Amino acid sequence: MARSGLARVQAVLLARGWPKIAWSLSLVALWVASVAGAEVWVTNQADHTLSILEVARGTVVTTIPSGGRGPHNVTFTPDGREAWVAHVDSDTVSVIDTASHRVVAMIPGGRRSHAVTFTPDGTLAYLANPGSHDLWLIDVATRTVQGRLPVGKGPQLVVFSPDGRYGFVSLSGEEEVWMFDTRAAWHSATSETASTPVVARFLAGKDVMGLALSSDGRYLYVTAGGENRVVVIDTVARAEVASILTDLDAHGLAITPDGAYVYVANRGANTLSVIATAQHAVVATLPTGASPDLVAVSPDGHWLAVTNRQDNTVSLFDLKTTRMAAVVPVGREPHGVAFHPRPRDRE
Repeated sequence: MARSGLARVQAVLLARGWPKIAWSLSLVALWVASVAGAEVWVTNQADHTLSILEVARGTVVTTIPSGGRGPHNVTFTPDGREAWVAHVDSDTVSVIDTASHRVVAMIPGGRRSHAVTFTPDGTLAYLANPGSHDLWLIDVATRTVQGRLPVGKGPQLVVFSPDGRYGFVSLSGEEEVWMFDTRAAWHSATSETASTPVVARFLAGKDVMGLALSSDGRYLYVTAGGENRVVVIDTVARAEVASILTDLDAHGLAITPDGAYVYVANRGANTLSVIATAQHAVVATLPTGASPDLVAVSPDGHWLAVTNRQDNTVSLFDLKTTRMAAVVPVGREPHGVAFHPRPRDRE
């Protein structure tokens, strides 16, 4: 219903003394707006494609080539106009225009290119390469590699503090998370004698992978799948403050925009652990498909998507009710997942 039409209907209802119905219409309109523009992009690693799901319909609306082999993770530029896809088999990053769904550029990556993360200002992309044990710094505007930063063994993911001053990288081969100075990282990566400007190292445990940072940058949540737990790091005190047991093989995780909950995919148990951040404790466990891999939460905090790698599906959850809203078949070996508004709804 158009906004002007809704306003006219509400005015009539109020004039006739039916305020509750008018209010209910407002809630319905808000709900429709929250789902109508929501898309979920999923990388299908074995098919070399991306499935694009529409939340409102709970179905795949299109499937597109990823541009490389083994698409692993998908990340949107801060302005939402491009999707950058890291490919573990072709060691490349493809740049996809989100309006046309076309690959507009290919960027070389390091060995086993795993995931792209953009700096908060959107000027740089950090590409984690677990096969070559380094991070590549890519200029977003020119789509060119500016430098390479050697790190420890098996870098998986990178996240940044809200002000962009610090970065955090999970290192599966080290069983650690490293905190580094991004200003020094830029100068080091672009010099002839690059080295990592580490300011703190945190022992996280076996098979460390997933990272999620609270919106204020205070707490970092880290999965250690080999130990079935999530480690909580206070980035200000630079110390571990909690260790939370989950189900078997905790892997991907995501935090809600309000910071109240962290959702953890447990690959060995086919479940999601729901962690309340106020208590640093698991408060619920939700069933998923087979081998849930990565998790994403919509920007409004209403929806959650998890890729189920072994049964080639995506589970969509309504976080207002914590109920599964749909199970959507996608391509083979779905892995990466991210929310994005539909291009036609974007200004």
